[in-house]
Amino acid sequence: MQVGIPAGIQGMLFSLANVTVQSSVNSFGEVIMAGSSAAISIEQFIYSNINAFYQANVAFTSQNYGAGDYRRIKKIAMISVVTGVVTTELLSVLAVYFGPQLLGIYSPSAEVVAAGMVRLRWIALFYGLDAIMDVIVGSLRGVGYNILPMLVTLMGACASRLIWLSTVFRLPAYHRIEMVYIVYPLSWVLTATTHLICYFFVSRKVDRELRAHEAELAARMEESPEEADS
Repeated sequence: MQVGIPAGIQGMLFSLANVTVQSSVNSFGEVIMAGSSAAISIEQFIYSNINAFYQANVAFTSQNYGAGDYRRIKKIAMISVVTGVVTTELLSVLAVYFGPQLLGIYSPSAEVVAAGMVRLRWIALFYGLDAIMDVIVGSLRGVGYNILPMLVTLMGACASRLIWLSTVFRLPAYHRIEMVYIVYPLSWVLTATTHLICYFFVSRKVDRELRAHEAELAARMEESPEEADS
């Protein structure tokens, strides 16, 4: 419940924010809406890769945290983030490169394909930032921090998008579809940076826990080796 409830609330509010973004996209007409929907379908394949590394990070981090092998947690975080970003960007580049063919599966219209390519270039190419944002959350949740990443994600990835769409996007000079799409990479940069800062402080706390645990174990072994074994 400590992990699932915050994650569920985060997902629910995240969906509500995306409804607002989708409403802004729909305001540009059927062609843009169809192109964006087709591009979203392609992006879901990319996000599946991100989610896989997030889930792996949570599993391995929590196992090592529970076993008291804290030194491996940083290594797990580094490997998860690096491999997640590299594979995500590889898929993103392939999605953009073969974008016309992939979008053509969803619609034969050249206008829809062109509209979909605009979204892929503005969003899909930057999915590596989303990988950093999501995968590092796995490290935080793996060591028992569930509310913190939820609050950071809601403020960075949800509230920031709503603020952007209700302020900058409303200005006549910025009222175009690219200004809707750019809110995604901007919010990913903001949220990923904040998550990394949080992880820096959390990892320091974990290191202190490790030293305290080792000191306690050493003291118990000096007092009674049999008690330490038990």
